[in-house]
Amino acid sequence: MTLLDHFFGRVPDRYTRSAHLEDLAGFAGWLREGEYPNNTAQRLLSRTLQALESSGRRPGGRWTCADLEQAFGHRRSFRRARRRFGEFLHGVGRLTPRPETGPHRSVLAGYQRYLLQTRGLARSTIGQHLAEVGALLKDALPKGQRLRELTVQHIEEHLQHRAAQISRRFLQSSVGCLRSFLRYCWERHLIARRLDGLDRPVCWRDERPPRALKWSRVQQFLRSIDRTRSSGWRDFMILHLMAHYGLRTGEITRLRVDWINWSDRTLWVEQFKTRSWLRLPLMNPTLAALREYLRKGRPPSRRGELFLRAKAPIGPMTSGALCELWKARAHQSGSDLAKSSPYALRHSFAMRLLARGVGIKLIGDLMGHQSLRSTAVYLRLQTEALRDVALPVPRPRQPRRGAA
Repeated sequence: MTLLDHFFGRVPDRYTRSAHLEDLAGFAGWLREGEYPNNTAQRLLSRTLQALESSGRRPGGRWTCADLEQAFGHRRSFRRARRRFGEFLHGVGRLTPRPETGPHRSVLAGYQRYLLQTRGLARSTIGQHLAEVGALLKDALPKGQRLRELTVQHIEEHLQHRAAQISRRFLQSSVGCLRSFLRYCWERHLIARRLDGLDRPVCWRDERPPRALKWSRVQQFLRSIDRTRSSGWRDFMILHLMAHYGLRTGEITRLRVDWINWSDRTLWVEQFKTRSWLRLPLMNPTLAALREYLRKGRPPSRRGELFLRAKAPIGPMTSGALCELWKARAHQSGSDLAKSSPYALRHSFAMRLLARGVGIKLIGDLMGHQSLRSTAVYLRLQTEALRDVALPVPRPRQPRRGAA
């Protein structure tokens, strides 16, 4: 049984007679690993076969992005096949990446190597640095000007424009990225004068209002999620765990099916920030909801993650997808929760525990905090608790009659 048999049962003759059979079989194996449905995979394979046959290319060999565009054309029905076949070629090392363009590509490439090899930053952090630096160079040096022509005025104008788009907290991070890049340029004599003395905006730790929601509002929001479709069950289960157990989005995406202990009624959670494990007791409604989700909401898959994407390629959810999920469900509920983030459920969880008399140390342990200062961020305002803390004011003593 070949890899094409997995989708077709009996492979049509036009595939077996094609000179590109080996490429098509490899692409079919990639689609199978991604757990694409049969009808979707058949459509992608058919479009790819037509493109390969009409391109006149020899089987095998390396591809470029221009080769893909020429073979598949710009027909709308072939766009998805071109994108997926390109991802397959990239995965097997047969796609030559598109060369970077722009007057500062060599500087950005060297800075990327510096962040990765010298500073050892994560790739996601490096991407954030490069995005901020690229925006600066595009905004401050728009006409292909040399990096040595960069001035303080250029940087200040860019930061004023950036401040109108993002909050002060994100602007603080943006200034930090630019400081690092400008220091790198000065040490390597890429700029004429030192420019890394940028002032960062001041952000106070507890300056923002509390993000916790009333528990009645959280329950109303969870009840508004339509669970007639599988995606509704998945979204409800994700938000239920965040609201009732205070899990982070990253912890949600790492959950696996075999971490649920049905006999002990517990759930293992990997708290990646503290590099520790937490064993949570599950309530009866949560256990019942998990059973319904696994029966109705989770697509059949060989993957072990608890929450998977609804569309192929099947894979784990991401933190960004959880934020988009929150906004979509908030819009559907007709509330203004879309202005906040799913972390509002985590804040609500902490405030609910505090209102029930749970100590701050225990709340911090459940939320995976190493210091009480981190927990205090979630408990910025609790009016009822402040009333309890206030000391009684002594009444003034009345002077006795005849007393001096």
